[in-house]
Amino acid sequence: MNQKVIEIPPLISRQYLIEGQNNGYLLIDTGLRFNYAKLMRFLKRAVIPISSIELIVITHADGDHFGCLSLLQAQTSSLISAASDIEATAIRLGKSSRKINRAEVTSIFFTMVAPLFNSSPARIDRILSIGDELPYLGGLEILDSYGHTPGHISLWSKSTRTLFSGDSIRIKGKRLSPSFGANTWDKEKACTSFEKQIALQPDRIFAGHGIWRRE
Repeated sequence: MNQKVIEIPPLISRQYLIEGQNNGYLLIDTGLRFNYAKLMRFLKRAVIPISSIELIVITHADGDHFGCLSLLQAQTSSLISAASDIEATAIRLGKSSRKINRAEVTSIFFTMVAPLFNSSPARIDRILSIGDELPYLGGLEILDSYGHTPGHISLWSKSTRTLFSGDSIRIKGKRLSPSFGANTWDKEKACTSFEKQIALQPDRIFAGHGIWRRE
């Protein structure tokens, strides 16, 4: 197996390309709506045609994770996108799958930041179920990591001990923590999902807002 993970330089959130066995790629998340131009420039510099992206997996329906999906789909109709059932419903409406807890965020901050996360409805072609396996990195298993949002998923490669955790794990330097704060749908479930993923003992974690590697 000679499959690699390509880290796309972040613009608020991170996206990852995973090389497949037949020169195709899996893209995890797409970034904000205005990330589209940056993402296309990255693909051009990397000499990766958009037609070689076999599948786009969206970990959850937040604007910084599916915001430019509709623009990518407009570029080519052959793109196949996937998400969990709950998140797919929200993505098809161009909305988040849960409301922000306004009691935990200042109205001024919310007013300034919220427009950045606006997204257009996008197509989801495939519903991912817990336990499904995708043919990348020796087998990527779909895990439930509910808590940050009600249908949040992560992707786990046991053979390479690699975890793609979306926003279910926060990374600050070497410190790992569960999702918390105003944008966390259920804090108790978020903690449970965090503990379950850490128990897998991953050697590297590719999260929505950071990367962690075991020393």
